[in-house]
Amino acid sequence: MKVPSVRRLLFDRLVVNLALLLGLSQFFVWHWFRLVVQDEPGPGFARGLALVLTLVIANGLVVSPLRRARRRTDWRGRVAAAYMDLGVATLLLGLAVALSWLVLLLLAGTLGALGASQEKGFAAFRIASMGLVGGVALLVGWGFAGGQARVERTRVRVGIPGLHPDLAGLRIVQISDLHIGSRMQGAGLDRMVARTNALEPDVLVLTGDIFDFDPSYIDDGARRLGALRARYGVYAILGNHDAYTGAERVASGLARRAPNLRLLRDEVVKLPVPAPLYLAGVEDRGRDWSARGLQLEGLSAVAAARPDDAPTLLLVHRPEAFQQAAELGFPLVLSGHTHGGQLALPTPGGRYNLARLVTPFTRGLYRIGGSVLYVNRGLGVAGPKLRINCPREIATVELQPLLEHVHQPVAAEADLFVGAQRGSVGR
Repeated sequence: MKVPSVRRLLFDRLVVNLALLLGLSQFFVWHWFRLVVQDEPGPGFARGLALVLTLVIANGLVVSPLRRARRRTDWRGRVAAAYMDLGVATLLLGLAVALSWLVLLLLAGTLGALGASQEKGFAAFRIASMGLVGGVALLVGWGFAGGQARVERTRVRVGIPGLHPDLAGLRIVQISDLHIGSRMQGAGLDRMVARTNALEPDVLVLTGDIFDFDPSYIDDGARRLGALRARYGVYAILGNHDAYTGAERVASGLARRAPNLRLLRDEVVKLPVPAPLYLAGVEDRGRDWSARGLQLEGLSAVAAARPDDAPTLLLVHRPEAFQQAAELGFPLVLSGHTHGGQLALPTPGGRYNLARLVTPFTRGLYRIGGSVLYVNRGLGVAGPKLRINCPREIATVELQPLLEHVHQPVAAEADLFVGAQRGSVGR
């Protein structure tokens, strides 16, 4: 009998697992506050276990209804959003508490060997633990405010084999994962459209998850997206959340309200640029969003339909398809889906982030053989409005003919800016 992987157990029972983790985190934070901050005794094993079970069951009962309610625009949607944000903050604080206790256990023997009394050891732990948990609390607060408000304009330069010299410097501006209807709509969406247009793209692409779940946002969202402009056209593909919204509804709404936006649904188009260049787009069917090792039938179909007189660039929502795309010989793949993990450790490039549970291709540039992938961090959120070390992104990919002595794509500068309406995007 095949034993399911840890990832499969995590994602197949996501709601149950979230209820379990949240209940444990709520208990950890309460217990830590009582013991460390208030200097009160713990509840004891039996009472503590009963409290944990009560919290787990209570969260299990409300998680699913609140996940559905967050798609509403009334007070129920606001309560659900607040519960989600508070839940994520509690999970992070619970992790900080668990780490502080783990450190205490690891140091207990050392402190005893040094002759420190239990009282002195616990006093030292109290100071260190309050510093750690307090620091995480401040970081989480900043992630909901400044971290979410930041939008980074990223510029990368990529060499394309066979690119005509007349197309050197062609700028493809990529935005992704707007999740219209999930805290991105109205004036906030208009600001993102204006910021994108301000880059004066040659070609503008949207790499999926244009909408979130609620089809009632399609008409207004599509109308606002109709203001997007690029010299040689605006192109888009559908992501898994567009499939949840209703792929045909999204396609119809874009056709009516944003006729200048060309939706690519498993097809290849010739770009109206000064020399031959093609763009392929693969539609996401919305199934098994956490799968690894994807093999997409639509990708094989567009690969077979490529002309051979010029390179074909590829839009595919999930970066997990990069291995297949590289094997099929696409020189450049633009993806989204991961949001860059939204929460990333402060390491170079932020590659250690939550999205690594789903894919090794979490954000930025990757290379397999002669193929290059760029994973956009997105502009919206599908869950909590929280970003830590992972600002939102509008990316400009500049194409250059690939020279023989160039072996790697060159990452250029990244310009950071915060809008005048700081923190108001998506409201």
